[in-house]
Parts: sequence; structure tokens; C-alpha cells
Amino acid sequence: MDLNRRSLLALTGAALMPAFPIGAAPPLLVPVVDRLHLTVLIDSTTGVFGASVTRPGIRVVPPPITADYHTAFAGQWGYSLLARSSVGASTHTTLIDFGYTAAALLNNMALLGVDPGAIDAMVLSHGHYDHFGGLYGFLATGKVRRRTPLLVGGEEAFCARLRGTEPDGSPFGAIDRASIGRAGIDLIVSGDSQVVAGHGFTTGRIPFVSPERPRVPTGMLPGQNCDRRLLDLAKRDRPFVVDDAEHELGTAFHVAGRGLVVIGSCSHRGIINTVRRAQAVSGVDKVHAIVGGFHLVPPQTRDQAMETLALMQAINPDYIIPGHCSGETFVAAALAAMPDKVIRSIVGTSYFFGAA
Repeated sequence: MDLNRRSLLALTGAALMPAFPIGAAPPLLVPVVDRLHLTVLIDSTTGVFGASVTRPGIRVVPPPITADYHTAFAGQWGYSLLARSSVGASTHTTLIDFGYTAAALLNNMALLGVDPGAIDAMVLSHGHYDHFGGLYGFLATGKVRRRTPLLVGGEEAFCARLRGTEPDGSPFGAIDRASIGRAGIDLIVSGDSQVVAGHGFTTGRIPFVSPERPRVPTGMLPGQNCDRRLLDLAKRDRPFVVDDAEHELGTAFHVAGRGLVVIGSCSHRGIINTVRRAQAVSGVDKVHAIVGGFHLVPPQTRDQAMETLALMQAINPDYIIPGHCSGETFVAAALAAMPDKVIRSIVGTSYFFGAA
């Protein structure tokens, strides 16, 4: 899309609007962390020959070369991210999403030396199989501590889903709630923003506050594997609903002296809307990094990718780490427009933010 001056000003003006009313208190007391270490556990791109990179406020460490050449990092369509956050000598670990299969997730965790028993909290961004498929096998290891919190954004995350936007689409799975109960996990289902593991926070429900209106290529079956009574009134009595991802969560951390690191695992509500919600929840305007899947693959168009790029340039984060469903159209355009800000998402790579 060729953005003319008028449309660019309109887009950037929307992006630069205050995240919350001037003088109003933010709705959540968000912790501030000294350091944040993100590791990509599941994504589509793999590779072990990258070089370490150090830039202001960030250090990028490529995945280790495995000691046994019979083993390798597994890449797949889906997403999982490990966040280790520190305040002083205290470090907490949060697992965000679980990828498509437990085999890939557990393989990559083992190669990185990640202990499931060391995880303090988990966030499931939304009810798509490529984000929760690895959950059952992960819990079945028996290593996850009982009473570990798992945050989910709403009852509709549990509804059975279909591929495509027609009622005759093929099945796309449903979360096995019983397996969560058997593992003794503390399931927290809420559309409100929540503090995670004492260090991070979820966005809660993400309103449309920018021009972004992504199309979600799945359908939901209200009442199948979910409690109709807990769904929104407009959805609960219908046999089939085209997804609007209203339950989807973003996750964020406020890094001291740097600003917000916002993680949109798939961003079906729009990555700009996700960032704006994180700003509104925290009362922090400065965005240090935007990470994750930005949902700019088909059925999204090139025009939508360029629109999101313009909005992101207006926010002016220090770094952008697009992965999963961000799409090569967006990534290529972002690399051309902001080469010093864009860093690729590679399985096994670590990104260090904050104090050394």
C-alpha cells in the first residue's frame, strides 16, 4: 500500500493518542523488573549459526549448537516463549503458550536445559491449537509444580474450534480442561488484566483502538467443550460463531529505565491494539520492544501489513522481534524501513533486556 501524506498522518495520529486518559490512574499496579530474558521455545524458523549481537538495551544470543549431532531444535507452526524476569536477586519464570506439539516443546526445552518444575506461572494467549497443542504433554511430564497458575482470557478459549469460517470446516481441537485439573494447575480464567508471577502482566481483553481489524480464520462452537452460560450474550445461544478472538491476551513486562516489552503471541486483536492495551493497563507509554506473532499472514492483505507498519513506526519502539504469524510481507517491509530495530525470531535464541 502506498500511504499518502493524509492517510499516514491519520494513522500515526491514532497511534500517538494517549494510552489512557491524562490524569487518570492506570487500572493495574504493574511491577518493574530490572532484567528480562526471553527465549523462543517454539516458532517456525530454526538455525544455529547466528552471531551474538549487542545493541543499546538488548543482547541477542543465538541458540547453542547441540552437543549430540543426532539432536536438533524443532521448528513448527506455532509459538511458545519463556520469560525469565528478575528484580534484584529474585528471578521468576513464565511460560507463554505451548506450541503445536508437546514433542517439539519438550525437545527444545531439554536442549536448552529448561526445567518444567522451575516455571512459576503460565499464560495461554488464546484457544488455537498451535498455541495450546503442547500443553497436555507438557503437563503429563509430572514435573510442573502443582498450583502453578495458568492464566486464560475467557471461557470461549475452551470452546471447540473449526478451521475456516464456515460451519462445515474441519476440526481444529479444543483444550482438554480435565488434564489441567488432573495436573493440579491453578486455572485463572479472566478477561481482566492480571499480574503474572509477581513480575509481568496480561493485557486482559484487548479493545479495537486503532484501525487494525484482523480477520481470524477459525470458527467457534459455543457449548462444545465450554460453558455457554459463561460466554458473551451474543455468542452463547448460537451453534457456530466466526472467531473474533475476544478472549485473546497479550503479555508484557515493564523493564526499568527502558519501558514496556509487549508480547503478542498471535495478535488476532491487532498488535497495535495489544500494545495500546498494555500501555493503558500499566500507565507506561514508552515501548522498548514488541515481540511475537503479529497476525499479518493471509487472509490479511499487504495493505494491512503496511498499515500496521506505519502505526508501529508511530509508536517508535526500540526493537521489534516479529515471529510466528507476522508474515514475510510485514517482516521484509519492516527490515527495509527500520533495519536497526528489527531482529528475527529464531528457535532457541535468547533476548536479554535491561541491566547487564
